[in-house]
Amino acid sequence: MRALRYNIFMTRKQRQEKPTVTIQAGGKKINVSVGTPLSEIVPRVLPVKKRKPLVALLEGEMVDLHTAIERDAHVQFFDFTHPEGQRTYTRSLFFLLSYIVNKIFPSHRFKVYYSISNGIYCEVEGKDNITSNEATKMKDIMRQLVEENQVFRRETTNWEKAINIFSQQGREDLVKLFRYWRTPAVSLYALEEYYDYFYGPLVPSTGYIKLFGLAMVPPGFIVQVPRTSEPDNLPPFTFRPKLYEAFKEAFQWAGILEIKNVGDLNQAIAHLKGQEIVEVAEAFHEKKIAQIADQISQKKGVVRMAMIAGPSSSGKTTFARRLLIQLRANGWKPIAISLDDYFRERQDIGEGNFEEYEKPEAVDLKLFEKQMNALIEGKEVELPHYNFVTGKREFRGHKAQLSREGIVVVEGLHALNPKISKDISRENKFNIYVSAVTQISIDDHNRISTTDSRLIRRLVRDSQFRGRDAHEVFHMWPHVRQGEEKYIFPFQEEADVFFNSSLIFELSILRQYAEPLLRGITPENPMYLEAYRLYAFLNHFMPLNPSSVPSNSILREFIGRAV
Repeated sequence: MRALRYNIFMTRKQRQEKPTVTIQAGGKKINVSVGTPLSEIVPRVLPVKKRKPLVALLEGEMVDLHTAIERDAHVQFFDFTHPEGQRTYTRSLFFLLSYIVNKIFPSHRFKVYYSISNGIYCEVEGKDNITSNEATKMKDIMRQLVEENQVFRRETTNWEKAINIFSQQGREDLVKLFRYWRTPAVSLYALEEYYDYFYGPLVPSTGYIKLFGLAMVPPGFIVQVPRTSEPDNLPPFTFRPKLYEAFKEAFQWAGILEIKNVGDLNQAIAHLKGQEIVEVAEAFHEKKIAQIADQISQKKGVVRMAMIAGPSSSGKTTFARRLLIQLRANGWKPIAISLDDYFRERQDIGEGNFEEYEKPEAVDLKLFEKQMNALIEGKEVELPHYNFVTGKREFRGHKAQLSREGIVVVEGLHALNPKISKDISRENKFNIYVSAVTQISIDDHNRISTTDSRLIRRLVRDSQFRGRDAHEVFHMWPHVRQGEEKYIFPFQEEADVFFNSSLIFELSILRQYAEPLLRGITPENPMYLEAYRLYAFLNHFMPLNPSSVPSNSILREFIGRAV
């Protein structure tokens, strides 16, 4: 009887206690009660002086710090110095801004557009200008909320309830998104009674958002966020007017198509308007390329070189080929040259030295300039061909000579860098910058990163035509980005004209090619986090049949020719 009573007593006691689970984090292993939020685990596993974490990776999934632990797990925390930490901070900042704009301008919509000038351009739709008093009021409310440290509540619901919530808030952009993206569960964030959606977690509360800047660029403003490399400082503000105009033109094209966000695009595809969208978007490209050819032709007799630069996967090769056709239609006799053919030999650069390949010095600058000067002088030259298999430059008897109606069309990453053709007169050159400038957003507050669009293009192209798997592309991408920041982006404003190679429908096409590649990156792979993020991003897009893409489309550079 005693034993029986003792067993009953122990059972009751155990019922009053929460079971424990084991957590591995920060090089430590600890036991916590089931239901403990990650925010309470942080001080037990991370040093006090360490930078405050903003988000966590829990068993392969990015989660906010409100997330409760339910079973044994491995957790990795990220602070601002990690890209996922910076993304989380930026999303949270925009949630706070959208809440404030809703309070100050309840009849207007806050819209997040694109990355520019070391920040992200935003507008309060319908406001011709934000006055200095209104900007000060926004900053004051923001600082007050940061001091109050109000909690960002996360609520998981179904898509029907999400549609109902956003219908009441007048967010037609999200209503359309959820109508055509029927996910079984939607995570929303709330501050007081204001709700929003982000495709990624937020920080736990307003108190985490301490550093930001607002630079007025009428009719909107640029939101500044620190870089991961300098988390305690805002980057310098340098306005880039030509890039700004390129973005404005991109959104004007989207406006003509009446597609401002992914919800609009998905609705058009669902209503069988995909082919029409493709045809009009491609017509925009053809018209713009013809206009550029006309601008070059106005300088006939002076301009001898068209220099085409742009970052990786911006579509320079196809653009150059299409520009050649338009120049021929204008009476020119163009010669096409790729800077890649002037690469120094691999043994001189170093096998696997990715960073060196991103520098302009990877090109044999002396040979390039010598041959370009010779062509301009009317001399015959034998053009090189770079063999990417052997890593050697070859001469195969391909000779060229510039006629009186001739023009050299040079395409390459660094074509606008002053180190390239530095001794050739500026008046003899027409500079073109090509980039895949985003035309639409996921919704009003979730922008589509131009960098992500180019990475997806590169994943698809390199897997199909360059024998690289997704892991290799992800591994190389940071080196590519560092090179762009140092050697390509600083010279954008040297361009006489910008060409936007983005196509409003392209992610609906690329999704079908990219998803199998991204699924192939498994959780134990160090590139899994990026693959997971892009997979979740592409899930917003309704697929479109690739056969609708014309054979001369810039997109064909990445997906291949139609079968």
